[in-house]
Amino acid sequence: MPTPEFIVSLRTRIGHDQLWLPGVSLVVLDEADRVLLGRRADNGRWGVVSGIPEPGEQPAAAALRECVEETGVRPEILGVCRVLAEEPFAFPNGDRCVFMDTTFVARAHPEAAAQARVGDEESTAVGWFDLTALPEPLLATTPPRIEVALAWLADPVRAARFA
Repeated sequence: MPTPEFIVSLRTRIGHDQLWLPGVSLVVLDEADRVLLGRRADNGRWGVVSGIPEPGEQPAAAALRECVEETGVRPEILGVCRVLAEEPFAFPNGDRCVFMDTTFVARAHPEAAAQARVGDEESTAVGWFDLTALPEPLLATTPPRIEVALAWLADPVRAARFA
């Protein structure tokens, strides 16, 4: 995965020390309630759209940008379904971080859903999947993100879920 330039710059000063980073993820469903997933190039696992906002970028704008860049799909973002500090994570190069993830839920209308394709070097495949037939291997973060998105859709009046 390409590392944003602002993180590369920070790493030249702090090395592999743990960074607290913002993250966004987007659970996109089509009209048939299939979920949009991408197979990551770095580890071969399937996951929802995710990424890191650029400095000053609003989280929803970042989630939409990541979705268009990674999948070619421009969905309608409906709301925030979860905010969560994830578990500490170490990249293969030794860089350590903790992501504060804001998970959004979105709908793709048929014309937008039809645009699904691999959009950049971050993914090797993109597709729509029935919720009862998700591909393997999945990122560990994928099922809980889908679960909170479905819970939000079932009761959108209730606020986002917090740990």
